[in-house]
Amino acid sequence: MPLNLALRAVRALPVKGASAVTRSRAGVLIVEDDLGIYRLRGSVATLWAGPDLHPALADLEGITANEAGDIVWALSEEHGTLVELRLGARGPRVARTAVLERPGATKNKGFEGLAWLAPRFSPSGRASLVAVHEHKPRRVCLCDLRTLVVTDDLRLPREAKAALDDLADVAVDPVSGLILLLSEESRRIAVMQLDHDGLRLVQCHDLPLEDGERPEGLAFLSASRLAVVTDGPARLLTFRVTRRAAARV
Repeated sequence: MPLNLALRAVRALPVKGASAVTRSRAGVLIVEDDLGIYRLRGSVATLWAGPDLHPALADLEGITANEAGDIVWALSEEHGTLVELRLGARGPRVARTAVLERPGATKNKGFEGLAWLAPRFSPSGRASLVAVHEHKPRRVCLCDLRTLVVTDDLRLPREAKAALDDLADVAVDPVSGLILLLSEESRRIAVMQLDHDGLRLVQCHDLPLEDGERPEGLAFLSASRLAVVTDGPARLLTFRVTRRAAARV
């Protein structure tokens, strides 16, 4: 089921930089690098969860939420610390933390993105998180939500490696379960099929960005709306998503 992406809107964000985005019951949440998680309401962004709640929230690169939007996970780049936040009447609270095992045998770049994977799309049949490691190596890791342990360390197929110079973020299509991988360096989205044999490249989309603009965050805000956030300057691009049946062979 290939995806069609049509740019619908571009807007400046009221933050200095944006490295991740997700929708939640609290609203649209934006990660501003070393400062924490901001809640976006209209043209105003206010700090929603920062390092005073947990130190790892000062080193974030990934964020995602479950389908209900009442649980948010944030992932730090340097140490791979995963922070689970539960939404309550008084705001977010830290429910659990874990440190994700880094892929590769040598010192390398860290985790850059995070996405929720519903049980119906997960190879294990259980809810999981998908975390992407930026480079050296470029990997897609599946994390079991019950244990917060990495269960699968997936390599990119050759054609996906050629298309993506790095991995900046990840999103999961809530309709088809296709995995979307964002590359900051290539300024491109690769659509991947996940099955028991690993990852398979379905298609690529080049992003309509200005010179020097760096895409760092990716998330579905709804089944028909995909968001990309950029750093330098901080902007939010929204795409209308339509789906078409794969051609028969």
